[in-house]
Amino acid sequence: MKTKFLIGVGVFAIAVLGVLFLIGLLEDDTPPLEPPPPPVKKISVYVSGQVKNISVVELEDNGNLRLVDAVNAAGGLTDLADADAVNLAAPLTDGQHIHIPTKEIFLSQNAAAATSSDTVNINTADANELATLKGIGSALSQRIIDYRNEHGAFKSIDEIKNVSGIGEKKFAAFKDKITT
Repeated sequence: MKTKFLIGVGVFAIAVLGVLFLIGLLEDDTPPLEPPPPPVKKISVYVSGQVKNISVVELEDNGNLRLVDAVNAAGGLTDLADADAVNLAAPLTDGQHIHIPTKEIFLSQNAAAATSSDTVNINTADANELATLKGIGSALSQRIIDYRNEHGAFKSIDEIKNVSGIGEKKFAAFKDKITT
């Protein structure tokens, strides 16, 4: 009888261990998966001119990117950069081209424009010079400068028609007085 009892206890112990083993296999100790983070939106901006690394820079779009962020991503300004010629606080858009001019070139272009009273260089003229053109006041002068800062130098005089407020009629009134 004692042998049967020991066999029964042994069988019971093996059964209990088997159940505990199966329970251990069924329990999932892996932590629940977290959802992946949302994809990061990025924009690419071409930065040229007087920056330390002329390049296309890729920036994480936090909704408040400014021209200064792209310049900093390109290594910052060189000693020859004319930072006053661009609006470093202007917002950035994907695919934008930012050109930082050189102080000496910008100054010499302004001097050349000032000595030539026949035409106004729309790439170098300040607001006062632009306001001398027929139909161009202070507000439109500033829009021309803002456009130039955001898009770089005008490649032709016709491109000035891309500035809000300058249509064919207004352009025709001063096209013979401007140059690039």
